[in-house]
Amino acid sequence: ANTVNYAELAQSVADIVQGEPVNLIETLAQRIADRVLGDRRIRNVCVSVHKPAAPIAVEFSDVVVTISRSN
Repeated sequence: ANTVNYAELAQSVADIVQGEPVNLIETLAQRIADRVLGDRRIRNVCVSVHKPAAPIAVEFSDVVVTISRSN
């Protein structure tokens, strides 16, 4: 009862990623953080979202946004 089921958590995150599209990866990161923090056993979360095919005019290999949230 005091542990998080990571398989369920991973499925929950996958559902968000595959769900309603967003324009900003920051929005996606926030949705994931909100879902994770919905479990009262989790006090802090750090979410990183990568977008390797971002529409940027210069050469790059990866774009990442990281947010940290807490209850």
